[in-house]
Amino acid sequence: MKHSIYKNQAVRLGFYIFIEKHHFLVNQIYRMKVILLLVLLPFITLAQNAFENGKQAFEDGKFDFAVSKLETAVKTEPSHKMARDYLGQAYAKLERWEDSAEVNKTLVEDYPDEAEYHFRYGGALGLVAKNANPFKAASLIGDVKFHLKKAAELDPEHINSRWALLQMYLELPGILGGSESTSREYASQLKTISAVDGALAFGFIEREMENYQKAETHYKKAIELGQSVTTYKELAELYKRSGNDLNYFQTLEKGIQKLNSVDLASVYVDRALTLNKNKREALDILSAINLSELNSEEIEQLNQLKSRLN
Repeated sequence: MKHSIYKNQAVRLGFYIFIEKHHFLVNQIYRMKVILLLVLLPFITLAQNAFENGKQAFEDGKFDFAVSKLETAVKTEPSHKMARDYLGQAYAKLERWEDSAEVNKTLVEDYPDEAEYHFRYGGALGLVAKNANPFKAASLIGDVKFHLKKAAELDPEHINSRWALLQMYLELPGILGGSESTSREYASQLKTISAVDGALAFGFIEREMENYQKAETHYKKAIELGQSVTTYKELAELYKRSGNDLNYFQTLEKGIQKLNSVDLASVYVDRALTLNKNKREALDILSAINLSELNSEEIEQLNQLKSRLN
């Protein structure tokens, strides 16, 4: 009987000792977590502040400043997704393609199912290749194709990746896998996604192949469907390449009147000054732009255009 009592007491004592040790360990772990948080908090705060400043600078178009802040954020917190996202884009805005590719590679590795990161990585690599010597360019083409195709595969409606593939296959020599027919396949995919992009895509192919009459038909269709700055610019570029200055200026003038576009007006003025013609017409067009539909930056740009013509 005594043995049983002692045994029960021993069990209870062992249990209490276990509970005390468990509490001690839990408290120690909690303290360690608090200490770790206190140590890391300044770095986390620094990274977040740097990111917010870098993001704002990026959105304001101050890309050099954005890079300096975003680099700080990524250095402080290498896993910060959005800091890397904006840093890769900021590098691209500055045409620092190798740096952009390096950052986007980390995003592809961490987020392999996100189409946009494959597109950015493949696009950046493509531009590295375009500016590299032939040997380096040839070594990069496989990765460029893989990641652009992966982006298109992951997102059936990813327009930019299909545009990049279309242009790449049209520009590459046959020995490196260039193919007009493959380029047209991507134009067809774009047409399925967006009628305007499809018209622009086929217009681009025909323009690059110097089939100007066919290109004109596609670009006019794009204007009919889209009525955007891009559609008017692309048709004007066609006339510029084919040496048709009259249609070039007429196309831009129609676009400016239709869209009240300072952007198109800037293109018109640049060309008028380059050719030293249509400057009087350019001033009349600028004067006809409706100021009430413009923001402050557009009004300032418009005034600068007028001063260039005077």
